[in-house]
Amino acid sequence: MSEHIDLSPNPKSHIKTLSRIGYNLNSAISDIIDNSVTADSQNIFFEMDVVEGNAVLVIKDDGHGMDECTLINSMRIGCKDPSDIRDEFDLGRFGSGMKMASFSQARKLTVVSKSEKSNIQSATWDLDLVESANAWKLIKHSEKETDELCSKFNIKFGTSGTAVIWENISKYNGYPIAELQGILGQDLASLKSYVRLHFHKFMEGKRAISFYFNFQKLENFDPFLRSRNGYQEGPSQKFRVKKGGSIELRVHILPHESKLTKTDLDNLGGADQITANQGLYVYRANRLIISGGWFGLTRLSQLGKLARVEVNVPTSLDDEWSTDVKKSSLEIPHKVKVKLKQLIREPIKRSQKTYRYRGRLEEANSFWNINENERNKSISYEISKDNTLLKKLLVTLDREQASDLIKYLTHLSEEVPIHHIYEKMSSEPNQINQNDISYDDLLEGFKALWNK
Repeated sequence: MSEHIDLSPNPKSHIKTLSRIGYNLNSAISDIIDNSVTADSQNIFFEMDVVEGNAVLVIKDDGHGMDECTLINSMRIGCKDPSDIRDEFDLGRFGSGMKMASFSQARKLTVVSKSEKSNIQSATWDLDLVESANAWKLIKHSEKETDELCSKFNIKFGTSGTAVIWENISKYNGYPIAELQGILGQDLASLKSYVRLHFHKFMEGKRAISFYFNFQKLENFDPFLRSRNGYQEGPSQKFRVKKGGSIELRVHILPHESKLTKTDLDNLGGADQITANQGLYVYRANRLIISGGWFGLTRLSQLGKLARVEVNVPTSLDDEWSTDVKKSSLEIPHKVKVKLKQLIREPIKRSQKTYRYRGRLEEANSFWNINENERNKSISYEISKDNTLLKKLLVTLDREQASDLIKYLTHLSEEVPIHHIYEKMSSEPNQINQNDISYDDLLEGFKALWNK
């Protein structure tokens, strides 16, 4: 006769597995933000600082908060059934995100919360305690201990809200305070860029969420630059799938770099990242999951780098799209890939057209000839001998002087710093400005040579 044997995971070993599931700091914090968004928060605050010599992160919101029973249940790993039907904008799925994200970064997770109808409650997972006791022992704090926590971390709520506190953050252990402050500053800057990209849709509209980092409000950023001159809106499609819910596709063409400000380029990560980040932008319930790449539907190209395709997916399709626990990756179903393959021809064609038009503008001047040799597939740039100013200058020179000038201009054409121009145009196109050439200095140099 068969028997059932209980093989529940060993807590001491299990916690080490859960803490290595593959989060980084930004993706881990995003899972905490998901809970704040689901709780209808209007303001989310981040504070990264050194408290009593150790790095501490506090994420606080003004959402609906939790009473004691709800708080204790939310601290349970797998507190929700992934197959449950969720609200349209419930960003959770597995009921484990907050805990696993926190355990991947910090040895100590404390949650403090208050609902409209309850007092402030708090509880802590201390992984040192879990490992030493080899048991899932949650610390439920008394009212006095909760008040002390709020005082220590400067936590204050209005009618409701929740604060998540990370202590004993592994990546920051062992640094002297002065060096630690610098590392925290760098990570905070990276986190701000990540949040303003991946949660930018929640920062738009009448019910926009405001994000604050060490008390400074985060400015909104649209990765498609829809309000900028030169932006092109492409076609859109919406279609239902067999398991319910609709997929929405929208095409965007970014403006050419010449029409972008330095701030725009910095927000996009520089000109080289414009190329790298072309492709699909997949949103799950308005939260950006994938930012760039064509997923084998086409290849990255320099001419197609302005093309972006926005893909909006509801949470009801999580199973079909194989959403992972971290909500950082998806698998695009075959039916959707077929639709996308048809649609992406349009943005790539428009992006190529923008660059070819730009090339024609640069080609159409009287100072340079751009020679494209189709036979050997080569391109050369030569100073135009038909330029009116050059002809006017040559008739003022004797034969020897004219010959020397032609030799000089020939060498000038041969020595155009093509590789340096390409490298700078790929990384810092707005820094190249031919109007900044100092012609006064050039003239003074010629005068000095003439006098000799």
